[in-house]
Amino acid sequence: MHYLSRYFLLSDHVNSNVLVPNWRISALRIILTAGVILCFSVFCHTLNAAIEFNLIHVIVLCASFFVTMAILLLASRKCFTLCAHALLLSIVAATISINLFLTDINLAKIGSMYMYACPIIALMLLGVRTALGYAILNIVPFYFIINNVDISSLTSINTQLPNSDWYISGLLFLFFNICIPLAVARTIVAAKRLNQTMAESNSHLAAKNELYRTFFTESSIAKIIIDSENTVIDFNSQAKMLFDFKATVKLDKLLPNLVIAANPQKNQVFKYKNTYKTVHYQQVTDSDYCVLRFDDCTEQHQIKQNLLAMEQENKRLRYSDGQTHLPNREWFELQCERFVAKYQGDFYIVITQSANNEYLNLKYSKADAKAHLVSAYKRLKDSNEDLVLCAHVGNNKLAFIITTSSANKIEYKLLNEVKHALDEPYIMRGRKYQQSFLFGFSNFPRQGKSSATVLNNAIEALKLADNHRPINGYDEKRSQAFLEKHEISMLLDEALHNAELELHYQPKVTHDGKCIGLEALARWNSKTLGVVSPAVFIPIAEEYRMISRLTDLIIQKVCTQIATWSKDEIPLVPVAINISLLDFGQSDFMSKLVKYLADFNVKPSQIELELTETSLEANQEYSLALMQNLQSWGFTISVDDFGVGYSNIARLAEYPINKLKLDRSLISQVTSSTRQKSLVKAIHVMCDELGIKCVSEGVETQQQVEIMANMGCKEFQGFYFSKPLSAYHYTEHIKQQGLNFNPQKIPTS
Repeated sequence: MHYLSRYFLLSDHVNSNVLVPNWRISALRIILTAGVILCFSVFCHTLNAAIEFNLIHVIVLCASFFVTMAILLLASRKCFTLCAHALLLSIVAATISINLFLTDINLAKIGSMYMYACPIIALMLLGVRTALGYAILNIVPFYFIINNVDISSLTSINTQLPNSDWYISGLLFLFFNICIPLAVARTIVAAKRLNQTMAESNSHLAAKNELYRTFFTESSIAKIIIDSENTVIDFNSQAKMLFDFKATVKLDKLLPNLVIAANPQKNQVFKYKNTYKTVHYQQVTDSDYCVLRFDDCTEQHQIKQNLLAMEQENKRLRYSDGQTHLPNREWFELQCERFVAKYQGDFYIVITQSANNEYLNLKYSKADAKAHLVSAYKRLKDSNEDLVLCAHVGNNKLAFIITTSSANKIEYKLLNEVKHALDEPYIMRGRKYQQSFLFGFSNFPRQGKSSATVLNNAIEALKLADNHRPINGYDEKRSQAFLEKHEISMLLDEALHNAELELHYQPKVTHDGKCIGLEALARWNSKTLGVVSPAVFIPIAEEYRMISRLTDLIIQKVCTQIATWSKDEIPLVPVAINISLLDFGQSDFMSKLVKYLADFNVKPSQIELELTETSLEANQEYSLALMQNLQSWGFTISVDDFGVGYSNIARLAEYPINKLKLDRSLISQVTSSTRQKSLVKAIHVMCDELGIKCVSEGVETQQQVEIMANMGCKEFQGFYFSKPLSAYHYTEHIKQQGLNFNPQKIPTS
């Protein structure tokens, strides 16, 4: 059914051929479809009889009308008018053929009545004029019927098809009772649908009219309608009251301050008398009319003006520091961009800051420090004519530009002059005080393609300036090294937080290789950086105050490992842990150490604490008391790296030291230097007198072991016996060879 509905266009929606409505095409298709069926039926039914009586003209006529109807049916949608006219002509041709080829005059009269259907069909398909034409044309068959006109003699045919009366009468019956009624019924349905649509449209228009009254005529907001000439054609009561309309006028005469664009896209605010109005534009669809709605925005406009005034004030404050009222960094960067656009040449951005700024903040108040900064700013502006765009860029730093392209000139002449001016004594609370300023500078465009980049580079250069080198230019390599160190510190902080560092253990042995102790050494295999040397990350841990966390982690891991070895029945030896100056100086160092041991049931005698000489220098009274307390608990105290720098021999007598580790720099020369050998021997004799054991650190050859053993050294540590081993490899070695570490050659790198 859906296919038939679509084929016969039973729906009245708009079709692709907008000039012809669906119902006319539908009526044409109904008539043509019925015609095709009738012609085909007649052709099939008369074929045998026509052949038998040699009536070839009957076969030709039936076939011709069938083909014609089929062609017209196929072309009915694309060529509606042509097909409609062709259908009417086909009916005329059929009527003429009946009169030419039928010998029975009465039957021919019946066939002539086919043409009576033409006005009805023409009226449905083509309109009144065509229908009137065919109505006039129907006078011809009417005349033939009334006057018994016989034109069959023109064809000289004497024989007609048997049952011709049945065919002619039957076709006429079907044509007038089925074909035309179906087409008329389709037309009536279309008319009913049209009436329904019109009724709905009228209802819609009534609703629209009500909306018009609600939203326009009776609206509490002033509205007017203008045409393409900007002439007011309608307005509501609110608009009449507001604008005092007298008659239809041009909008530009009524509201001269209002400018109507050709295609207004934005709302417009205009002044009317003592008020402000916002006009909203709405183009009426498919017309030249435009509806203008006027909203009062006087209060909003006043608020906007106040906000604009505040914004101007904020903009002024935005580019100045709130405390010093000096131009700030945002102002400096903005002016730098403008300077870059105008000044076609190299220049330097310089950052300066007082070297003893922290002292100033502690000695005086913040207000005094800001006053000092303002004084420095004033001196800076007057110090050199090549200096421009001075500003306070935060953290008591002053920035300025020097317009020179010579690095030597800025470093050795211009900035020295500026420094001399800034370093002159300042008066603070009636007293003079001295300041020393540091400088960092960077070049544009060689060291940055934007002023912001060059400014940051100058700040980086300032970080590396000190009292020994107060004027420092930006060096990408030094800056990169600084950034890398900072990056390593952040990764190390994360590694300590996640306990990612591992421990390796280097055996301490007798001269024959028997293990009598271990030294725990931290190793870091970073997921980001790979293997990082202790020589790199330990100084960074000390500089960034993470060494205590590192020591805590090492102590925990050592205690955990000792507990594991004890559980696995691995022979236990004391494990040495390196303690830094920062660790040793912490007030809770002792309590944390004891707590870690208690958590893992580790005895103090199993732990050896290795201190550097520098750990003993700060607060000697505190260090002495702490060492005595540690020894009372059963810890072994060692001094590591003895012989590095200026070793204080007298300290050996002052502190309760159990062991002294001779640095590898002393051991490495005992085989080649008689004086060095005598010095080491003297240290041994002195340690024997004080009851201190000597440990030879960094032994690498058998000759070194023999010389040190002959001196009386009982403990050795170095690559000659073993490199640092992971806990797993140390455990495997103990399981296979016990505590014996046979001397071995150092592997070549």
